[in-house]
Order: sequence, then C-alpha cells, then structure tokens
Amino acid sequence: MAGLTLDTAGALAAARDLGASGWAAAELLLAIRIGMAEGSAARRDGEGKPNG
Repeated sequence: MAGLTLDTAGALAAARDLGASGWAAAELLLAIRIGMAEGSAARRDGEGKPNG
C-alpha cells in the first residue's frame, strides 16, 4: 500500500467520539484499508481503464 495512508488512531478516536464501539470501528477501518489496497492494486494492474 505504498503511498496510501489511513490515520487509524485518529479514525478510531473520531468513531469513538461519534458513539461507535471500538470493535465495530476497528472492523470497519480494517475493511476500508483492505478496499484501499485492492483499489490500488487494481489501478496498478490497469483494471478500470477504458477500452479504446
């Protein structure tokens, strides 16, 4: 995930301030990180480019 960052501590603190439980927020942030990595890999591999 070179070049992609997610302030996990800050995001967890914000989620806690908004009333989300720690485990639920952590699971959501993990899913976001996985999605970021998959999106980065897809762009790197050329997926999503228009044909033509």
